[in-house]
Amino acid sequence: MNLRYFNLTERGSNVRKEVLAGLTTFLSMAYILIVNPSILTAGFEVALSAATHTPITVVEATYADLIFNVKLSFTVATALAAAIATLIMGLYANMPFGLAPGMGENSFIAFSVIPLFTEILINRGHLVGVSAALFGIYLALISVLFNGILFLIFSIGKLREAIINSIPEKLRLGIAIGIGLFIAFIGFSSAGIVTAGTPGATPVQLNTKAFSQLPLYLALVGFILAATLYALRVTGSFLISIVVISIVSAALGYIRPESFLITKMPLMTSIAGSIPSSFYLYFTLFGLGFPIAFSLFIVDFFDGVGTITGLSIKANLVKDGKIINIDRALISDSLASIIAPFVGTSTTVVYIESSTGIETGGRTGLTALTTALMLLISIPFAPLIASIPSFATAGVLIMVGLLFLSMAPDLKLSNDLSELIPAFLAIISIPFTYSITTGIGLAVITYIALKVLLGRYREVTWGMWLVAALFIVYFALVATMGI
Repeated sequence: MNLRYFNLTERGSNVRKEVLAGLTTFLSMAYILIVNPSILTAGFEVALSAATHTPITVVEATYADLIFNVKLSFTVATALAAAIATLIMGLYANMPFGLAPGMGENSFIAFSVIPLFTEILINRGHLVGVSAALFGIYLALISVLFNGILFLIFSIGKLREAIINSIPEKLRLGIAIGIGLFIAFIGFSSAGIVTAGTPGATPVQLNTKAFSQLPLYLALVGFILAATLYALRVTGSFLISIVVISIVSAALGYIRPESFLITKMPLMTSIAGSIPSSFYLYFTLFGLGFPIAFSLFIVDFFDGVGTITGLSIKANLVKDGKIINIDRALISDSLASIIAPFVGTSTTVVYIESSTGIETGGRTGLTALTTALMLLISIPFAPLIASIPSFATAGVLIMVGLLFLSMAPDLKLSNDLSELIPAFLAIISIPFTYSITTGIGLAVITYIALKVLLGRYREVTWGMWLVAALFIVYFALVATMGI
């Protein structure tokens, strides 16, 4: 490979800096290889529980082999999708960014979309039991595919600027913060700190039974360790916490992998194996599937634009007020989401943890290339990674929520309550309804309602009217189906 392609000299870098930066980025984001499969598998368990009318605790015991194979598939897919996407970013866009399945997007797919599609398949008589839950994964990932296609279309045309300007900044911030609280809440649940409350009383309550069980304390130690290392700005702090708790858990008998190395490529969650049946079912449910894909696109698109902008400024990759290779970076990001469902995982995005590599000196695609190679090297160890219990990642999930919450100062109080109230609604409704889709929909509709009632309807962009219309259709379909 000709290193001149990366413009190392022009960007004030060298091979040593780039390789070190790539390794640093990998260490900072490698926790996703463990966390993403855990989140997506947890969503599958929720869907499987509903499909089999069985409590999750019973599902975990009855379908242990199936659940492990699904998690193993998600693990391989996470590493493979991240490696391919990061490789594209490095070679096509020549930018020092690492990509992997997004935190927030994966929770949306896991706890909103997979269970939703599963229930609809059952209610409409298409499928039942385990098959319905598995096809819930496939239909959810087809939504990811269409999200990627939309992203690509908007990235190569003038519609990008129009969409960016259509969603109010405060509402975007509210959605992001709400997703952060949702992820933190999942961390609390995975740790065993909270549990479902008594029907008719408290919706959520302290899980007092967990205080007599060791996993809760291991999760708390993991959280304290991750928080301490992060406060000390230790590179790879989240990964270190997960590894330490996993080692302790293995010593205590909580981790017993059947093998440490992969023997075959388990891609059972890939949509490639279910074509054309899954596409037929998706288009049968297109009235529901497209609003989901579009809402995912809104989150994915703005996340991509915001993250790429921030990282580019941090890396001083701005010329004449414009980000270098922004179009190629956005196209790379959109291609990542198109590839992800074919290997079997959720939306792949640019990772903010790339900032650690940039701080180390990464300025070119050679940084991303190094990160991609490390991600590929991790694939053979998928069985070991898949055996890590959810309580080992719980503390990190809580800390990831903090990263989203760091955007709160940008959501400044102002006299314009028509902007602030919908943002606040997004913040509280996403975790409280346990649904990112619902939270975004309620916030968007509230925004338009307030603007209209205050006589300021001219401030509502055509993009917001379109998004609101799609969400109204979505809520109507959900209400009609009784789910």
